[in-house]
Amino acid sequence: MSFLSIFASLGRALCYCMCLSLPLTAYATSLEAYLGYPLGEWHVRHDQVNGFLEKLAADNPRVSLEDTGYSHERRRQLTAVITSPANQDRLNGIVADRALVKQGKAQPMLVIWLAYSIHGDEASGAHAALALAQHLALSQESWITDLLSQSVVLITPSQNPDGLDRFANWSNSYRGIAVPVADENHKEHNQNWPAGRYNHFLADLNRDWLFLRHPESRGRVALLHKWQPQYVGDFHEMGHNQSYFFQPGVPERTHPLTEQRNQQLTEKLAHFYRQALDAKQQAYFSRQGFDDFFYGKGSTYPDINGAVGVLFEQASARGQVQDSQYGGISLAEAIDNQLTTSLAALKGAHQLRQELISFQNDFYAGKGKTGKQGRLISTRGDRQRLLVLADLLNRHGVVYRYLTQDMKEGKQIFTAADSLFIPNEQPQSVLVEALFERRTRFEDPTFYDVSAWDLGSAFNLAIAENIRPAANQLSTDAPAFGQPALTEDTVALLIDWQQSGAAPLLAQLHRDGIAVRASVKPFTPVASARAFAAGTLMISTAQKQMTRDALLPYLTDLARQYEVRLFPVVSFASATGIDLGSGDFVPLKPVNALLVSGRGTDATEVGEIWRYLDLELKQGVTLVDSDRLARISLNRYSHILLADGNYDHLDDALGRKLGEFAEQGGVIVAQKRALIWLNKRNLLRNTVLEDGFYKQQFSTAGLGFDDKEALRARQAIGGAILNWQLDPAHPLAFGMPSATVPVMKNEVLGLSDTSEPFVIAARYPQNPLVSGYLSDEYQRAFGLSNALLAEPKGKGVVVGTTDNLLFRNIWLGTEKIYTNALYLLPAAMSR
Repeated sequence: MSFLSIFASLGRALCYCMCLSLPLTAYATSLEAYLGYPLGEWHVRHDQVNGFLEKLAADNPRVSLEDTGYSHERRRQLTAVITSPANQDRLNGIVADRALVKQGKAQPMLVIWLAYSIHGDEASGAHAALALAQHLALSQESWITDLLSQSVVLITPSQNPDGLDRFANWSNSYRGIAVPVADENHKEHNQNWPAGRYNHFLADLNRDWLFLRHPESRGRVALLHKWQPQYVGDFHEMGHNQSYFFQPGVPERTHPLTEQRNQQLTEKLAHFYRQALDAKQQAYFSRQGFDDFFYGKGSTYPDINGAVGVLFEQASARGQVQDSQYGGISLAEAIDNQLTTSLAALKGAHQLRQELISFQNDFYAGKGKTGKQGRLISTRGDRQRLLVLADLLNRHGVVYRYLTQDMKEGKQIFTAADSLFIPNEQPQSVLVEALFERRTRFEDPTFYDVSAWDLGSAFNLAIAENIRPAANQLSTDAPAFGQPALTEDTVALLIDWQQSGAAPLLAQLHRDGIAVRASVKPFTPVASARAFAAGTLMISTAQKQMTRDALLPYLTDLARQYEVRLFPVVSFASATGIDLGSGDFVPLKPVNALLVSGRGTDATEVGEIWRYLDLELKQGVTLVDSDRLARISLNRYSHILLADGNYDHLDDALGRKLGEFAEQGGVIVAQKRALIWLNKRNLLRNTVLEDGFYKQQFSTAGLGFDDKEALRARQAIGGAILNWQLDPAHPLAFGMPSATVPVMKNEVLGLSDTSEPFVIAARYPQNPLVSGYLSDEYQRAFGLSNALLAEPKGKGVVVGTTDNLLFRNIWLGTEKIYTNALYLLPAAMSR
């Protein structure tokens, strides 16, 4: 059925309803009347999406709305819940029944969730979703009334409200009104940085289904677990020189934890898309290009939650109309295709309803019982990281318990303050396996996204497997947060820097003018059995900014707010190590950082740094586009932060300007390809090894033309987890619980050996691979090479890292290293 015929059917449905003497207001919603123009003539904004859904729900007894919260920019996320009026009347009961699915209790209701435009500039999906919602609300076609009597259809038009609006405003601003411009060079088709793909903090939300670092993702996942759909359609756009894709993807690139039955159903459903697209002579493909591997995407997360997830990709006009190899693509055609496959998905799910229901029921059968054996997990002394992990598990519906008594397993002590237990046998057992899986061998080493995402590595956890704690050693309650009393004889307070809350607390202390020092050597205070590592913060009770009587309750309240434990001392003397009045307790200065954004920079990595400083450190950061750097004074900033990117457009003059910034005491923190530019501009003495160097490690002898793609796959690093070996005494390693820490590597980049002493803070060990795919050639090449350095430059320092320490804001295990570059390193290096 074509896009135009859909609207013809809407008119017929309206006439039919009027002939039955139904209230006109119940079926009077008109999408074109609401918008004031035919759908697709302009790109819709998110407020228009929400406004139409609200009107549709108010006008029609088949429609109600789910509110899944707000985006970062406070845009509401609405989902239309469409089913028969009789089902709407008992919706609460249906939802209650859906909650029984994970208990292995078979449920007969089919739930279909169609979700669109998680990338804001892939906008045809959002438009098609509005047309589909109206069609389902009005149509009297027998298959639709039958569908709605037996099923609940969820339609989420816009999964990325902030990105959708960014793109709509761009496209509408530059479209031709009288004559649409199809030239791919036209400004309408080439968005400015950072484009509408991303959310407020420039995250790709279709990589956040497992990590849940953004409110849009948390709302989506909560919706999935509330409704437990058996079918999830995930609608996207791809390059304009493509046709149309739907899953199944490449069979060899399906994650092994995905059941074969899931893929069989995916193939059966594909018959309906093929039939629908063939009928309108629309070219398409499947089983190529896209995989079904990383569970952090909208088409794969359902696969480990008892559903069948299906990816759809439509060629994008990125505006109204654009030339392409297929004779051009228009927004109207893209909407039509998305609507066609959406209807085909509903027909397919309806006809295969019993198989889909049976698959889900079988998926959870026998998994409702919670067994005793499982994983015992410690966050290595960091209570805040424990609570973040627990919150993530809660949102995924994972059963866990907090440890109430200290336990020893092997050489590892699991304390009640920082440990929890996850049983293996539970409803979300497959998801738990996926979250903590470590895999290094693959049938096909080609990955659309990362090849590993182990939470144990991301959080730098200590894990003991196949453990059976006694029932009295476990509790549903989080460990209590205690704080020692601050007495009148307290002369100073110590803060263990290993605590995640220590850095945002430090930022608050700086804002309030409180002087803070940090140790650069370990020590043990007198009358204390506790040893403190280098990096420990010290706050003297003698402050110029605040009286002692005001300071102690102020610090107590602040520590409670950030859940940071204070350790009072009654003397500046130490039993071992440095005294608290030593010059090895260095004063820490406030941070005023500039983050380079815009042209050349990797938007997602800029966003990760931005989000970390803003939301986690409560520090704030100034974003300045790279093209403006030459025109502004850098004197007010303490740090210049460079994300991954191509900085070749920045000239020697700017290099000299940044050099002067560092010479005068500034800190430059750069990651990945930013190191290449620093090296070319003589801001980094260490040589950067690029992909050309590493690809020389691969032999091409005897390879035929058919081996080209396989070689390309072996030479790619889509995302693998490697270990770093830290220098524990280096200031960049302060507060790290262990000398070995896993990092995510997704760039073919390294640092050469250097004879300069005291510069290297971390190296890859000889056998660096922890999880994921990394060719043998790369494993040998990266083994024992340098990964993290801090080069002194005048009074300042240049910090360089070959990997992203803040990967997708889920890599909590290495955040502290980045924090050290901000707060502790400058003071320690200035000694």
